[in-house]
Order: sequence, then C-alpha cells, then structure tokens
Amino acid sequence: MTNSTTETVYRRLDAKKKEIRLLRVLPQTKDSQVVHCHLETHSLKDLSLDFEQFRSSNTSHRLDKEEFGQKWTEERLSHRLAHSSALKRINSTQPSSILHRYSWGDFATLSYAWGDRKGLRQIVLNGQKTMVTSNLYLALAEFRDAGEFNGRFRLWVDALCINQNDLAERARQIKFMRVIYSSAWTVIAWLGPEHQRSSAAIQLIRDLAFFQEEGYVDEIEARLGADPQFVGSRNWLALQELMERPYWHRLWIIQEICMGSTSTWLRCGNILIDWPTFCKGVAVLQEHLWLIKDSCLEQDVITSKVDVASVWRTTSLHLVYQDMSMLSRGGNTELSLGRLLDLANSADCTDMRDKVYALAGLMPPSVAKLLRPDYAQAEAAVYTAATRAFVQVYDNLDPIREGNPWGPANAPSWVADWQWRGRIRWSRNEHPVWGPAYLGLRRAEKSKHTPYQASGNTKHNPVFSDDGRFLKCTGIVVDSVSSLSARGVGFFDWSRDSIVKAKNWRSIYGDQTATAEAVYRTLVCDRVAGGDRASARHSAIFHLPSTFARAGPQFALRGWRFLGSLEGYYFRWECFRTANRNFPLGPYLFDDFFDDAIPQDASEFDYTEVYSCFDRSSKKRRLMLTEKGYMGWAPDNIYGRDAEQTERGDLIAVVLGCSTPLAIRRRGDKYQVLGEAYVQGLMDGEAIEALREGKYQTEELVFC
Repeated sequence: MTNSTTETVYRRLDAKKKEIRLLRVLPQTKDSQVVHCHLETHSLKDLSLDFEQFRSSNTSHRLDKEEFGQKWTEERLSHRLAHSSALKRINSTQPSSILHRYSWGDFATLSYAWGDRKGLRQIVLNGQKTMVTSNLYLALAEFRDAGEFNGRFRLWVDALCINQNDLAERARQIKFMRVIYSSAWTVIAWLGPEHQRSSAAIQLIRDLAFFQEEGYVDEIEARLGADPQFVGSRNWLALQELMERPYWHRLWIIQEICMGSTSTWLRCGNILIDWPTFCKGVAVLQEHLWLIKDSCLEQDVITSKVDVASVWRTTSLHLVYQDMSMLSRGGNTELSLGRLLDLANSADCTDMRDKVYALAGLMPPSVAKLLRPDYAQAEAAVYTAATRAFVQVYDNLDPIREGNPWGPANAPSWVADWQWRGRIRWSRNEHPVWGPAYLGLRRAEKSKHTPYQASGNTKHNPVFSDDGRFLKCTGIVVDSVSSLSARGVGFFDWSRDSIVKAKNWRSIYGDQTATAEAVYRTLVCDRVAGGDRASARHSAIFHLPSTFARAGPQFALRGWRFLGSLEGYYFRWECFRTANRNFPLGPYLFDDFFDDAIPQDASEFDYTEVYSCFDRSSKKRRLMLTEKGYMGWAPDNIYGRDAEQTERGDLIAVVLGCSTPLAIRRRGDKYQVLGEAYVQGLMDGEAIEALREGKYQTEELVFC
C-alpha cells in the first residue's frame, strides 16, 4: 500500500457511528484486464426504514443470527422461496435489493489466506495503483468476472478495508471484528481458484452429508470397507488436496467462519458449498469412516498414479470437526484459555501477536475487554496480558497450568506462550476422550464434569509485578521428583535412554495391590468417560495387550469393532509399554503389573474406555515417581531438547486457587513453572487437609 493511496482513501473511521469501509469490484473494461475497485465508508447504524421496523417488532423473540435472517427473508419473500436452497446459494453473493438491511445496501465479508507477500499483484483502488497478494487478486478477479459486488451489495476485505499502515486503526478494528463478521449478510470463505479436482472434493462432501441425512451411513461404511471406490474414484484424493489448501492453515479463519456461522459459504473459483453442509460431510468422515478412510485414499493414489502420500494429513479435518463446526453452531463460543491455545497451535499467522488477537472474538467478552491490541508491544508482553486477563476474570490461577519456560517468545514461565509447539490437542483431562460414539453416552448422562480440586476451595491471592515479569502467590511445596519414565520424542516415539531411575522408591499407597490400584488410576488420570473417577473395572488396562499383533486377534474373536480397527493407531500404547517395560516402581518393574490375555468376561466398553483415556493422559506427559512415594505425570516437552525437560529434583507444589498441582523449579529465590502435574492421591484437596492438620506449611512463591 503506497503512501499516496493511504492519504487518498483512508480517512479516519468514526467508531461511534460504527463506520467501516466497503469495497465495490468494478466491471471489467474493454481496455484493461486490471482489477479496479472502489472503497467507500458506510455506517452499520444506517439501517433501512423497513429493516429498522422489522427489527423493532422482533426484539421480543430470542432469535440467533440465522433465524433472524431467515425471518427477515420470509417477510420480504414467500415462505417457500425463502427456504429454497437455490435462493440461499444465490443470496450468498447477490441478494436481491429487497433484502438489503442498510440504507446504503448490504455487505459480505471475505475470509481468505493472505498468501505469500512476495508474489504481489497490482489492482487499482480508488484510482491508485495498489499491490495485493496473489490469492486476494484471484478472488477479486473471480468476483469481477462473475459480476459480483459491483452494486449496492459490497465486500469487506481486511487487507484493503483496514488501513494496514495505521497500527492504532488495526488495533481498533480487531476489537470490532466480532461486530463486522456477525453483522455481515454472509461470509465468503475463499479457498482459492478452482483446480482440476476441486469439484470432485466438494461433491464428495455433499454426498456424505446426503447419506447422513437419508440414513445410509452404516451401509456406506460397509460398502466402502469392501470397495474403497464405492462412492467414486479419486474423490478422496481430491478431498485430501482440498483440505491441504493454505486457507485451512491461516489462524484468522477460525474466528471469521465462527462469526459468520451458518451464513458462511466456502468457495473454490465459482463452486460454492454452504458451511453447514460442509460440516455435516466432514462429521460423517470423522464419526463413521475414520478407520477406513486410509484405504479409500490409498486406492485413489494407486488409481491416479500420483506421487503423494497415501496417508491422510488430518490437521484441517480435526480443525473443522472438533472446533469450527461446534463453534459456528452458536451456543457457547467463549472458549477457555486451553482451547484457545490449541486453536493457536492449529494454524499460522504472520505476526505472532495475532496468536492472541486473531482469536479475541472467541474469548469471553470480559477477557477480550482487558486486552488492548497493540502491535508495538513485544510478543511476550501480549501473552503475559492474556494470561493475566484470564486470571483476573475467572478469579483463579488455573491459567498458569499452561505455562512453562520452553516457549520461543521468552515470556515468564507462568505465562502461556502461544507459540510453544509442545501442546497436543485433546490432552486435557477435562476434554472428552477420543473414541467411538458410545463413549459419549455416559458423558451425556452426567450434568457436569468432575474437576480436580488439588487446592480445595482456597482463594488465590496473586500479586503481579509492575513490569509483568513476576507473579507472587501462596502455595505448598509438597514433594520433589525422584524418577521419570521414558520421555516422548515427537508424537510417535519414546526415548528409553531418557529414563531416570529412583533409588529405593517406596510406594506411599501400600502393598502391591494398593500400588497396582494407583498405577491404573494414574494411567487414566483418574478421570474416565463423562468425567467420572476411575473404579475397579478400569484395572482392565492391566490386560490390554502390549502389541496389536497380540491384541488384534483377541479383539476380532470378540467382535470388538473399534479396538479391532486400531492397527494404525495402537502405536501409542505399544511404544509406551515397550519403552517403559523395565521402568522400576520400587521392588517391581512397570511390566510386572500387566499381561496380554483379555479375560473371557471382559467388557468392550471398559477396554475401549481405558485405551482412550490412556491415550489422552499420556499426551504431553511423562510418568514420574516422587521422593515421598507418590506416582503421577510430569510435564513432557516432546519437541524440546534433552535439557528442556522436567528433571529429578524438580518440585511439586499445590498453589492456592489452582485446581491441579504444578511442577516447579527453583531459580535462586524464585521459581519457574514447568506446567501442570498429576499426582495420584493429591488431586482432590488432600494437601489442603494435611495443611490444616499441620503436616505442611504455606510459603510465598514468586514465579518468574
């Protein structure tokens, strides 16, 4: 953006009038192939008289955005026409003027990946030559060729409608983003130009959604098991390519689509699919076809004779199914700090401060209000402000569970570094367990997850230093780490050489039977499906075979479909068992507690549950033993170097106002937070009870 363009186009916006700039894409002229656009300023308060009257008469109805828009359309058109799928598609980019809600018309927002800033293309904006990224240029050229956004229905594009050279305006518009996207008639999610197989991918998604609606999913699953090309050839490869497009790796799209909700349309070139249908199709893949999707893709790769991997890269599918689909359905879009950090890890952004700012629209408003976007601040300062805001709003110290000293931003250890790569999705014990649908049945029966209460109902008393580097609070140092199992090396391996053995460890739990109970409770973090505490039936984990070669035939004999289909996923249990086979627990070895024979009367639910709960517990954690005889899990930094790990001698503390113990490390007269710890027998207020009995003393802890 040149200085002359800035001076000509970008007069100051009036926040009180809710002003925004909107783009018109001008028709192509005979003399030029260049894309010409015109930017104008409009107020979101300038409602048309008809819409203002309609809104006033419907204030008593609790309607969400989709229902409100549908009711407005029904009032202007016939009921049948308003519900026509064809009309909804047409209205996504060219709604009739009779539906416009503002005196000046109406608008859509564009969600897109900015792309490589090196490959810039020229457009003309308000008569001024302006450079934009190639991906935006292609979108604008497509809209121009289709005759869209050239009248009273305009387009909001962040790169052009925000003065990118004005840091103060960028900050103000970020805080206004929730309003802009929720006010738009529709959100156009531009995936990029149409490629050879784009239409096949989108048609596959439509077909999967249709099979779900018509009740054919179980039959389709069976047919695909016998014939991976039952629903068409090369469609699965096309879908893999669609989900690998750069769009899905841009962090800002999460907020943009979720704010657009059901009025979002995905677009490849001129191919459109509505967001709810897209989500339904992805849900079928995740919930019904997950364990056979690999064979479908593999067959497509063989048939197509292309040099690509025949294994799904699933990050984008997880993002759509587990996050964006749920958030865009309405309901609670105010996410916890942990979920926000997972989302920040799932996609990229150019400016690392946007790890926070790009998700501000999904934060509780009371948290977002405390965050003042400021691109002059260092990344560490932005992350510190985010943690502090969550502490203040929720009035507890749980946010520091997400801290550690290993992030690249050089933030204080008690601050969650939003760039740290060591987080793994669905590893928190408050999250649902991964597995078949029937694991969720008990979750639906429960009204509330049973959280940990390591610090009981104690109140926290944090004091933040003026420079933001230190956090002073009260806690109890209860123990220290004496032994550590093999650490994770990436997601797929464990290092047997990293085992740290304790000398003369003695179980605080009692004899072998009591220690065995502590082992199985620890392996599932004593929280199973639905948030219940573990019980005797979860000792089934001791009979979960150590390898799939031994497990598979036993699963097949019993007709256990989910577990029997896990050959490609069983590696986490298999590798964990192998790496820690000789890990000593006092007079016993870890392997002494296990065998490979599933009892005849075994319950499929129990074995599926312990498998899935272990899978959740073992992510980003490393088994530990303590000096006083406890066992549990310590923070594991699976992408870190050997020196960037929990070590023998690190301390376990229960901090007042924090629901789990913390692993901490002494640094002079201060401490570093290493992350949350699980300690069997200290998760439900036992340390606080011991404090009352005089067995512990509190001390002032200053975290740096």
